[in-house]
Amino acid sequence: MKYEINLGIWNGIFCVPNAVADDCLKLARGNDLKVLLYLLRNAGAEFDVKEIAEYLSITEEQVEESASFWKQRGIIDFNESGELVPSKAKMSSNVKKTTNKASSDSVLDSVRKIELDRTPDFTPKEIASTVRGNEKADYLFKHCEMLYGRPLKHNEQRTLMIILEDACLPVEVAMVLIDYCFSVNKATPAYMRAVALDWVDTGIITIDKAEEKAAELKNLDNAIIRFKKMFEVTSAFSKQQKECIDKWVNVFGFSDEMVNEAYQITLNATGKLAFQYMNKILEGWHANGITTVEQLNEQEKKHSEKRTNSSFDANTIEQLVTNKYKKLGGDQ
Repeated sequence: MKYEINLGIWNGIFCVPNAVADDCLKLARGNDLKVLLYLLRNAGAEFDVKEIAEYLSITEEQVEESASFWKQRGIIDFNESGELVPSKAKMSSNVKKTTNKASSDSVLDSVRKIELDRTPDFTPKEIASTVRGNEKADYLFKHCEMLYGRPLKHNEQRTLMIILEDACLPVEVAMVLIDYCFSVNKATPAYMRAVALDWVDTGIITIDKAEEKAAELKNLDNAIIRFKKMFEVTSAFSKQQKECIDKWVNVFGFSDEMVNEAYQITLNATGKLAFQYMNKILEGWHANGITTVEQLNEQEKKHSEKRTNSSFDANTIEQLVTNKYKKLGGDQ
């Protein structure tokens, strides 16, 4: 006799981390739960934002925002290939809400590190009140409307409020941030919030630092486009790979020509694109003050001459030893 337990729809299940219920349930919104359940149900598959948005009947913007929400809380993460994977980060069981608002009179007093709790949703009435009572905020909102070429959507208005009220970035810094996002065609609320959090976390709180950072980010974005073509890759670079590129162009100041030299050496040595191998080469050149192909060729010439001289000296020594051996009767 065979026994069988028919669980019906419970025959097909998937796991949800305890931390979702313990730490995030009060903060998560409907779209967040939809996106998480979709990701968990299709674990192991490649996710396309547009596909997820269509399946869940929400916007791509909302998908990105929800994915960011779960990533910030350590539920999901991205691997080196840019794919969503379960996070190894430990969730805190004590998520605290941050309610204090610092004075806008002082930059140092007004900036604080953002905690990873869910920012409250600003109502249209709260947003209108803030804009009416702050001339700089009003200018920022109007500037964004001009860049979008239309009135701001509620999610876009809320993002500006998050940048000003929760991140407490000075309006002047927020202007630089937003102009940068538009200049690289990444003017989505989710991306703006991510950049704002990073700037606060790394102390980008003055106009000078903001302009310097924006220039570095543009330089990195442009380099990524060029290097994808140079390396003949179609997939997105991983976070670690982008960090390498950032170091090559913004810290070391290498030209595309030098990066290509390192790439060709890497191909000859490994037969493939190997970022860590390239990184070691470029770090070595930087440490030795080599910044141009001419300097590189000059160094190689010196090494070649040194190898030739070393070989000559070795042959000479060998001949001297042989002659001495013969004189001592070694040929008898």
